Amino acid sequence: MALEPATLQQLDPHIRSYIEELERHREGARPADARWEKKYHALKVRHDALEEQLRLLLYKRFCRSSEQESVEQQQLFNEAEKTVNETESNSETSEPGATGETITVAEHSRKKSGRKSIDPKHDRTDHLHDISDEEKQCACGATLVRIGEETREVLNVVPLQIWVDRHIYPKYACHTCEGSADEDKPAVRTAPREPDILPRSIATPSLLSFILVNKFVDHLPFYRQEKRFEQIGVSISRQDMSNWTIKVAGKLQPLIDRFADLIRSGPLIQSDETPMLVMNEPGRAN
Repeated sequence: MALEPATLQQLDPHIRSYIEELERHREGARPADARWEKKYHALKVRHDALEEQLRLLLYKRFCRSSEQESVEQQQLFNEAEKTVNETESNSETSEPGATGETITVAEHSRKKSGRKSIDPKHDRTDHLHDISDEEKQCACGATLVRIGEETREVLNVVPLQIWVDRHIYPKYACHTCEGSADEDKPAVRTAPREPDILPRSIATPSLLSFILVNKFVDHLPFYRQEKRFEQIGVSISRQDMSNWTIKVAGKLQPLIDRFADLIRSGPLIQSDETPMLVMNEPGRAN
């Protein structure tokens, strides 16, 4: 930092001369500093380019260069076998759908075997498998008495079902006056149409929900959904599904804006939900 002229005059002549000499050297070094800084930036750009070339050469030299599938990729097509093998090696039972619950006794803990029960909220259809009337007769002459039953539950799935809702609007007209007696109303009368989320489209809320859940929750692309619809005899192109998605997003924009307002109204927008390792937690390495 340069000294004030008045302060400089108060110093010893030798010190003042030394400071003035330093100032002249500093001013003379400014052009050289600018040149060195320019050379530094040029060398840095060159260094980054050479480092990128080296990385590319190392990748070509040591990384895979063929399209041959690796062992890990091949296992994607053997998911069922791979999952069963892992289950058999990590569990005491190979029963599908094992509960995985742990039973703790005084001496040790062990896995609880057996199939996990089906959720009771699902509908049940009973199929009675009874013995014949002849088999209900005992050799002593008495009739067998029902003392209990054995129950076995199996799970059924109904494939995708498609049906068409036909909305019929009868037309009414007066053959006597042909509508001239009531000019405030149309000559041909029909019931008003219910509002649609996408007017002049075959898409219903249930169909849109099905397509959007497949796309954004199950990660099923539109071209695969198009093939699935073709398999059940329905023609819905991926272009139609794309257009419907964009239009539905526009319809939902007020709801999205409301969510954004609610998020911004709080003191925090994001939080760290990284799980913490708890000491002595069952089933976890500490």
